[in-house]
Amino acid sequence: MRLRSLVLALVAIIGCRRHTDPDPIGPGLRPQQQQPQPPVLHAPWPTDGAGSRGGLTGNPEMPIDPAKPMPARSLSTDTALELGKPASVLVDGRADIYSAGLTKADAHHGGTLPALITLVGGGGYVTFSAAKGVVGCMAGATTPADGGNCAGGNTDITAANGISGIVDHQHTQFLVGVFLGPLASSKAPATLDFSETAQGESFAELAPLIGQTFYIGDGSTRSGLNQRFVIPAGATRFYLAFADAFAFQGAPGSYGDNTGGLAVTLTQAK
Repeated sequence: MRLRSLVLALVAIIGCRRHTDPDPIGPGLRPQQQQPQPPVLHAPWPTDGAGSRGGLTGNPEMPIDPAKPMPARSLSTDTALELGKPASVLVDGRADIYSAGLTKADAHHGGTLPALITLVGGGGYVTFSAAKGVVGCMAGATTPADGGNCAGGNTDITAANGISGIVDHQHTQFLVGVFLGPLASSKAPATLDFSETAQGESFAELAPLIGQTFYIGDGSTRSGLNQRFVIPAGATRFYLAFADAFAFQGAPGSYGDNTGGLAVTLTQAK
């Protein structure tokens, strides 16, 4: 009896210890704690379409490969500006400036929505410090932000959806912009001409109207100075895209076969 009582007591002690021992597996077998990892910095544009699925390269000098198939979804991104702080967006080569202010891209044009930049209230001006990448309007075409000579290098596009047309007899498929207020533009203002015999492309400052499409290119003059784009009174939104049409003449359209895109960095100041 004494032996049996001793055995039962030992069993009770061991059973209790299984629930109370703070280190039941022993210090030599304790799993090592994970060391904190540094935060992962993501590019300001989507990365889930890389390679042949979307042409995204991860290369800031050429963010979208114009030789790769474009995905069905838009690769353009949006941002909100802060005074004096650079911000970056991606502008899909199919981005349709004539869809600015719309909730869906104009189906008749075959393009995608432009990149939307929300402005700081109170006006000022916008400058561009970078416009990296190339776009294509046909197989093998690699046009920089300043435009190229696709379809003859002559742009003469008419207004649509309350957004003005644009003329430039030197280049096609260059980066353009348009300012809008809180409501969609209802009546298109006059068309600006950026041909060498008119406004030209190498101006120091431009003050467009709301709804007036204007040339941006890489945002600098031929001598390398940053151009100033004055924000019109009442503007709350700024859109970046391209002006396209069949042979870059007449009514907007023919966006669907465009490839590539630009990584653009801009700043609002007063």
